[in-house]
Amino acid sequence: MINRFSVLFPIFFAAILAFISYWVQISVENESEKRGNKLSNSPDYFLTNFKTTQTESDGSIRFILSANEMTHFSQDDTTRLKKPLFIRYKNNVPSSQIEGGIGLVSTDGEEVQIIDNVKVARLETETKPKMELFTDQLTVLPNKDQAFTKRPVRITQDPKTVVNAIGMKYDKKNGIMTLLEKVRVHYEKPIKKLNLNPPPITQNKNLKK
Repeated sequence: MINRFSVLFPIFFAAILAFISYWVQISVENESEKRGNKLSNSPDYFLTNFKTTQTESDGSIRFILSANEMTHFSQDDTTRLKKPLFIRYKNNVPSSQIEGGIGLVSTDGEEVQIIDNVKVARLETETKPKMELFTDQLTVLPNKDQAFTKRPVRITQDPKTVVNAIGMKYDKKNGIMTLLEKVRVHYEKPIKKLNLNPPPITQNKNLKK
């Protein structure tokens, strides 16, 4: 079971870095257009009910990033999102999503933090079950393709697989995800459904009486 997660989860977790790259792009573009007084500790601009969509060359949806509020602070050159929600699409159908209470982008997008009720989800498809990661803080370094947390993490996969640990590191370049301490795995083998509708019994017409 551990080997299975070591293969599947890094692929799933790569969605975070795709999200962060797009988020940083949006934040830095807005910041460069609206630089204000660096001495003020009040926001120099903010957006409410923020939503942006990126499409593929054929017009299909690639990403949707939304938030209740997007605020830029000129004093420390940071951008803050309230209740960010990122949805990644494949063939115009949602495939994964990331959400949290607060998102913080540092100067020039060197570091991104997602805080409070962080959830990363690979949505269910016809061939893959739903997989989710829960934590309360996640730090991402976009330029290094790395993500980590020292906080407890919980990974679930339908129907009844649960992995708990303290701390996690992910390195996209090496394709390695490491759970740091107190790793516990609970796995229940799925029960095969019984066929409650057996095929009807047919009489052999060639059988002589």
